[in-house]
Amino acid sequence: MKMSGYERRTQAKKEAIINAVWELFTKRGVTDVSISEIAAKANVSQVSIYNYFGSKNALAKEVLLSYMNETIKGYEALLDMDLPFAEKLTLIMDKKQSATDEISHSAFSQMAWEDKTFQEIYKEIVHTKAISIYMKFIELGKKEGALDENIPNEAILAFLLSSVAVTGQAEYLQTSTEYKRGILKLYSYGLFGKGE
Repeated sequence: MKMSGYERRTQAKKEAIINAVWELFTKRGVTDVSISEIAAKANVSQVSIYNYFGSKNALAKEVLLSYMNETIKGYEALLDMDLPFAEKLTLIMDKKQSATDEISHSAFSQMAWEDKTFQEIYKEIVHTKAISIYMKFIELGKKEGALDENIPNEAILAFLLSSVAVTGQAEYLQTSTEYKRGILKLYSYGLFGKGE
């Protein structure tokens, strides 16, 4: 169904607001940024922001959701590429590392990971969208012979989700880049370990 001119303008305004918020919040955090600054940066009225999002906290949650959705779309695109499974895994790990680095070096992350609602949003995304990507990843790995056919998909999924439990902690974001890379490598090597 085609969008009307009004719907297109509304969508464009929402995107401009989300982009402005991401830029401002990652540089200065949620508390230091005012709605009037967001409105000026997005070139919209403050009333539009309140009409679309309700509050600054609701807006911050929407931005986190938008960021995570974009990251997941990137993973989906990588899985659809015509590359060997091992190369896809390397690209996915690099993308995950970049996303983690971006979040952990932003002022936005401190508030996000201390807020229970943000943590709930993160978990909800993982348990809806991420699981379908993990299952696609597992099926591709088994099809190419990179993952052990004898390990049930549910066991591999549980292993992958345990990585989310580790990387989703606020303390993890505070660790060094080397530590984060090490954790991601351990999980990826664990996938390729061959049992007896």
